[in-house]
Amino acid sequence: MSGALLREYEIMQNPALGANALWAFTQGFITRPMEELQPLTLWHLVSVLPLVFHDTSRKMILKRRVSSGLRSILDREPASSIAQNEAIFNIDNRLKAMENRTFRSLNVAIACKLITLEEGYFTSNVPYKLPKKLAEETKDVLKAANKLGVWAGSMTVFEYLTILGVEPLK
Repeated sequence: MSGALLREYEIMQNPALGANALWAFTQGFITRPMEELQPLTLWHLVSVLPLVFHDTSRKMILKRRVSSGLRSILDREPASSIAQNEAIFNIDNRLKAMENRTFRSLNVAIACKLITLEEGYFTSNVPYKLPKKLAEETKDVLKAANKLGVWAGSMTVFEYLTILGVEPLK
């Protein structure tokens, strides 16, 4: 395995990091004003790890400003190949491949009280603040998850999943 693939594989195997990524996403999601806040569903959460654990997707998310929104990734840049942009929105195979990892990470997040389930929807009461001493790649995963959460929180679940091209798990 190449060094980059090995690192990506190691990141994907870490349910504690996955739990923290789901928490960071949740924290970003709930930053919306209460009157605009959409419910945070399981559909939102299953999309997080396939995007932020994937190196290309994570880099595409990180290079956009929070204010740009998720749709900004759709804007094709001459410097970005179509294949690079397609990695963001063709995530169905990664969703299926990471289903067990996502649910394991979600269970850890709930057990550690990073995320709570209330009346069928998810939320968090743990304030978002990154520890000072984090590996750069870990910090990038958490920053990307938080930014993705901010973007997702500004749209309906249907709109969010449609932009990503997510099809229901079977």
